[in-house]
Order: sequence, then C-alpha cells, then structure tokens
Amino acid sequence: MSGFLAEATKKYTAVGGEGKPTLDLEAPVKVCLEQFEKVKDLIGDFSAESSNAMTDINKMKWSSSVVNSLLKSDAVTDAFLLEERKLAELVAMTNSDPRVWEIQEELAIIQKIRQLIRKVKFPPGPRREKNEKIKDLISKSLKSQEIVDLAKMHNLEKIDISIVDDRFQAIVKEKGDENIKVELLRRIINDEIRVRMPKNIRRMRKLKDELEKVLSNYHRNSLDSIAAIKHLLDIANEFQQDDIRTRQLGLTEDELAFYDLLSANEKLLNQTGPIQDLAHKVVDSVKKNLQLDWTKKEDARAAIRMAVKKELRGKVPFSELDNLLKEVIEQAEGQYGDWPMEA
Repeated sequence: MSGFLAEATKKYTAVGGEGKPTLDLEAPVKVCLEQFEKVKDLIGDFSAESSNAMTDINKMKWSSSVVNSLLKSDAVTDAFLLEERKLAELVAMTNSDPRVWEIQEELAIIQKIRQLIRKVKFPPGPRREKNEKIKDLISKSLKSQEIVDLAKMHNLEKIDISIVDDRFQAIVKEKGDENIKVELLRRIINDEIRVRMPKNIRRMRKLKDELEKVLSNYHRNSLDSIAAIKHLLDIANEFQQDDIRTRQLGLTEDELAFYDLLSANEKLLNQTGPIQDLAHKVVDSVKKNLQLDWTKKEDARAAIRMAVKKELRGKVPFSELDNLLKEVIEQAEGQYGDWPMEA
C-alpha cells in the first residue's frame, strides 16, 4: 500500500462498535471525485460522451495532443503521473460505490493517457523487435495519410539509430506533437549512446553533453521545438556518419575509438603511414594481452600497458607518452572490461 493510500485509509477509517476498524466510504468517495476532477483539469476537460462521438482518427488526434501537452516538461509529466496514481488508489478504495461506477468510462480514458505517456517516458524492458517493423508502421501511416501514432514505436527495448532515415526525418519535421517527437529522439539517442559508450568513451561523452545541452535549452524555453528537433537530428546524424567513417577508413567498430583518440593527438604523432595503421596495431596489442578479469589484475594491466607503449614509443614525444597511454588504457577498460564476453 502506498503512503498516499495508507494515509487516506487511516484518515477515513472509524472504529466500529466492537473496536474493529471500519471504512467509512462517504468521505473517500468525495475525495476520489475531487481528485478525478483535478486529473481531468490536467488533461483538459473531456467527457465520455464527447469521446464516444469522435471518429477513430479524431480520437487519435485528441489523445496525441493531450500526451504532447503533458510531455511539455518533466515537471508537468511527473505532476500528472503523481495525481493520476493518487486517483487510481482512491478508485481502488472506493470502487464498490455506485458514484464511482458512473465515472468508469472517463477513468478508462485517463488510464489510456497514462499508458501512452509511460510508453514514451518509461519504455518496457526486454522486448526487442526489428527496426523494419517501425519503418513499416511509418510507411503504412504515410500511405493512408493518417497521423503516425509515435507512441506505438516505443514498444521496444531499443530503437536503433538506423531508423532515423529520410522518411523518419520527414515525419518528425512535420508540424505538431513536437514534445512527443523530442522525447522519441531523446530516447533513440540515449539508447545509442548507452550501447556505444564502451566502444568510444571520448566520443560518446561529447555527444551526451550535446544532447543534455539541447534538452536543457529546450525545457528552459531558450530553444523552440523546431530548433530542438533539428539539433537532435544532427546528433543522430553524427552516429550515422561515424558508421560511414568506420567503413571508409577500413576500420572495425572496435578500432574507431582508438583511431579518434590518436587523431585527436595527431600533432604529437611521428607517424609516416595513415593513422588507421597505428590504430590497427594498438588494438591488436591490447587484444593479444587480454585475460579474464584483467582490469582487476595489476600484472595483466601492466602487460597491456607495456604492449601499447611498445607500439607508441618513437611515435609520440616521451613527455606526452604517459598521458596518451592513460587515455588508451581507459578506452581499453571501457571496451574490453568484460572480456571475453564483449571482445
């Protein structure tokens, strides 16, 4: 039982003739109906009659508009979810009263709004589907000229960055439901950062900072929704450019982070061939010396440091060697810390 429900139960429980607690429903029903009106005000006043009179497409437009409004900021979303939870608990306490039966249809609509918001804000866990399913949904929506129900896209554990293709960008750039679109893009980018962070710590930290800056400016209203969406699409584009760069440079996904690290220090390098050749050698020297739980064994860490140092010696000024070596080892720990699981 939550703190709110426990408090309400205590408040409206009276002692019966035999000393046993009895629940007096009159006051809780009154509070429940008041809470119902409060939640309706947060959504925007509506009725079961008006909802039933809507066509399916108008219902979708209305619910999309409500969800978009309630996603205006984390504070607005959290306030709605809190008040809706209080209402649900009061309904659970009073659902034997006919006065509560009369608002069941409206309660079902409120619950549906809550479910849509939670799909966007707190997507479900271990369910992974192919991006093609999402692309099919977009394609069908475009063909039928219906509004895309973006909330449906959130029934995934992870949405891959490859979904942000030309068709997807065309949809999110269209006017309307901007808060939902910002939340969707935040979700995609956060997923991608989380997956890629071990493989490119330096790069992902930079993109994470960019993401947080855009969202902060957006929620402070110093960046409008159109500009925020453009910035978020630009960040998504950077992931795709990284994938293209990896192929063009002839690198593996493992090697790109080390290539970027070495490229950032290019002025220090005394390297005659392309930097990717050195990146190959550095990664190879790390992988040849990996062993189980190597990050916890100083002798194993020392062996990797020695192998990498051998590759960098003569190519980096002695005064800078330790600093660069430290960055390489940090990247190796992030990328191969769970070896052999993640090798």
